[in-house]
Amino acid sequence: MATRVRNAFVWTCQMKRFLNALIPTILISEIAAITFMTATWAVLSELHAGLNVIIGGEVVTAIGVAALTVAVFRRASRPDVETASAEE
Repeated sequence: MATRVRNAFVWTCQMKRFLNALIPTILISEIAAITFMTATWAVLSELHAGLNVIIGGEVVTAIGVAALTVAVFRRASRPDVETASAEE
C-alpha cells in the first residue's frame, strides 16, 4: 500500500513538472510562431517573391520555431537546482 501511495505521489510530481513546463512553452512558441511567420510573410511579399519562395520561407521559419520550442521546453522541464552563493 505504501509503495502505491509513493508511486502515485512521484507520478503527480512528475506530471506537475511536465504541466508547469508545457503551458509556458505553448504560450511562448505560439507568440513566436505568429510573430516570426507574419514577419517572414511580410518581408517576402514586400520583395515580390513568388508563392513557392514565401512558402519555403514559412517552412524554414516553422523549423526554427520548432527548435525554439524544444529548447524552451527542455529548459523549463529541468529540475530546479539550488546554486551555492558566492559568499559561502
